[in-house]
Amino acid sequence: MNPTQVFCPGGSDSQTGVATRERYPTVSISNCGKIPDVPPLLPMQPGPYIIPIWNSHQGEVKAAEYVWDHIEKANIHITDAWAQPIEFWFVRKAGQATNYQKIGSVVVASTQCSAFLEGRNAKLDPCDLTTTAFDKYRAGAEWDGVLVAPGQGKDDLAYEVVATSTANPNNFTSFVRFVAARTAAANVVGARSFLTGVTMPAFGASLGDAEQSFFEELVAMITNLANIPRLIFVFRRTSKVGLLFEGEQLRVADLVDAEELESGNIAVHEQVGATERCYGDELSTLCARSFPALVGSDFVLHRGKSTCLFTCAPLGLFTHGYEAETVEPVIRFYISKLFQLWDDGVPCAPEQQRFFERHRAAWEEKQSEFIQFKLVSAT
Repeated sequence: MNPTQVFCPGGSDSQTGVATRERYPTVSISNCGKIPDVPPLLPMQPGPYIIPIWNSHQGEVKAAEYVWDHIEKANIHITDAWAQPIEFWFVRKAGQATNYQKIGSVVVASTQCSAFLEGRNAKLDPCDLTTTAFDKYRAGAEWDGVLVAPGQGKDDLAYEVVATSTANPNNFTSFVRFVAARTAAANVVGARSFLTGVTMPAFGASLGDAEQSFFEELVAMITNLANIPRLIFVFRRTSKVGLLFEGEQLRVADLVDAEELESGNIAVHEQVGATERCYGDELSTLCARSFPALVGSDFVLHRGKSTCLFTCAPLGLFTHGYEAETVEPVIRFYISKLFQLWDDGVPCAPEQQRFFERHRAAWEEKQSEFIQFKLVSAT
């Protein structure tokens, strides 16, 4: 169900507020401060909150890293997740000289708008939010302009919009809507997709025995390749990683044996969330419409500053990770296992059938090593 009120860092004029208005046109948006201000509010105000968690160039939003911590502690329940194209406007005071020496904006603009900034030898003065940057500029910050969310400054005659397209290609941010877990029902009425979290040891150059066993059990549950569990996010922590899957509801008893449970190497977090729309399906549609390079081949790798996105559109796989060299073995292993299921006769969708047949000979010869990812750079 759509909310009637949500809380967004920076309020309705921030990048999150703009994304929220597009997702929920009739919702009332309240300002909840900065992104790190949300956790202390949860005991008093259960939400829903909408915050950014990932950017295609920057990677995991550092200020929102607590989201995974709260998933592990079962403190929150995610009720929506989606990707949104992100653009920045360059705005300056009307009549101000054309200079680009120092520009104010949210800190992630340094990577999301790197081509715009570097092409003008501009130095970014980082702020917590675009709205904070604009407020500082209004108050007299000695900048040559600001990079802000679309719409800021548009109706103020004291400012002029110099450029409306300053972001790098393929720039999008992933947002989540969540509530305090105590207020959420176990399921969402009309839910099409369930979210499950998994904590396991940090990946190396190849999967360890425990990680391989987990994915073997995951694959063993698949009865139709049109409905595979999709790994959509890989969150890096010091000695572990957090995996977020979407699809049918996953149960710890089906994925981890008693020995692993006792060792604590792998933990499954059931009922992380339930959504009415599938993240992977929507991202596939978004890429086809706005970022065709990300789905232009069967296997694509998009690299950002500290992030990667692996896509295999025919299988519906869109996996956000950190170091490509670390996440890639996981993706290869999983895709190869799906080939094995198909080879064993597990049913699939017609488009998938054509995909598997296209690559059958190469897979039979090289197994997971047959995959050649087409590289798409951030700039």
